[in-house]
Amino acid sequence: MLRFFILFSSIIVGGLIMTTPASAATDTDNDGLTDEQEINIYATDPNLTDTDADGYSDDQEIEHGYSPRFFDKKMTEADSDQDYLPDAWELSLGTGIMEPDSDGDKYLDGTEVLAGFDPLNPDNSAKLEKLISVDLTKQQLIYSFGGKILESFSISSGLPGTPTPQGDFEVIIKRDLVNYRGSNYDYPNTKWNLRFAWGNSFSYYIHGAWWHNNFGQRMSHGCVNVSYGNMERLYNWAQVGTKIIISG
Repeated sequence: MLRFFILFSSIIVGGLIMTTPASAATDTDNDGLTDEQEINIYATDPNLTDTDADGYSDDQEIEHGYSPRFFDKKMTEADSDQDYLPDAWELSLGTGIMEPDSDGDKYLDGTEVLAGFDPLNPDNSAKLEKLISVDLTKQQLIYSFGGKILESFSISSGLPGTPTPQGDFEVIIKRDLVNYRGSNYDYPNTKWNLRFAWGNSFSYYIHGAWWHNNFGQRMSHGCVNVSYGNMERLYNWAQVGTKIIISG
């Protein structure tokens, strides 16, 4: 008589002993990721500790925000299935890194997200909320889609004498290039500008900043400065009407 045995492993969660099949926790290459995670989530090789052969194990790269599939690329820069949605966003939203059309509605995941639709729902009758939140105390910007955080990074808001306005706003206009000039500054051809307010002959933008790298400190004349490395994705994702909350 043939006998079949299923091995189980026990995991203690909150004081309770939970029993799960041992196969679910198998890590063939000992890289800190289970085979199931490698195959179904990260699309890495469960038999290779370092899928992209860059000298760092797959779990090390993921822990520090880098793609385990591409040499020297961050997860926010990698797009494994070429659907115009960064791998980092796919993980946040629950779409497939190797599934360009996760809900099978004939639209690429990235196309749907940029237009405001749910990439996991083939019924495109309703949009998900896009929200940009700026915390002036923390000097931090977070943007989310349908309540799920896509990215978070340091910014530079207005100096005490030229503070960034607080309140609820929305993107009024998107401008690819803006020339910022004042009595003691001149920043021509500044990329990726989202205007959210104006007053006293001055427009307030969330925009890229190429003239400094002091993000996390107040630096500006009232606008919200973002590094070019982060601003391009935010600019492309944001739409006219996207809600902005500035507090702190």
